[in-house]
Amino acid sequence: MGVFQKLNEQGITIVMVTHELDIARYTKRMVILRDGKIVTDEQVQNRSIAEKELQQLRQAQQAVKLA
Repeated sequence: MGVFQKLNEQGITIVMVTHELDIARYTKRMVILRDGKIVTDEQVQNRSIAEKELQQLRQAQQAVKLA
C-alpha cells in the first residue's frame, strides 16, 4: 500500500478494485458499485497512511521483544 500511495503522491493515478474496506481506507477516493451501478463516490475520511501503519507495527514488535 505504501508503494501505491507514493506513486499517487507523484501524480500517478492508481485504480484499485477490492472487496476489503480496510484496504480501501488507504485510498483518497472510494467509488462503490452495486450490480454495475455507482452507489457512492466520495473522498475517504480518516485515510490510512501505510508508512504510519508500518511504523506502528514496528514499534509494537519492538515493545514485544523488550518485554
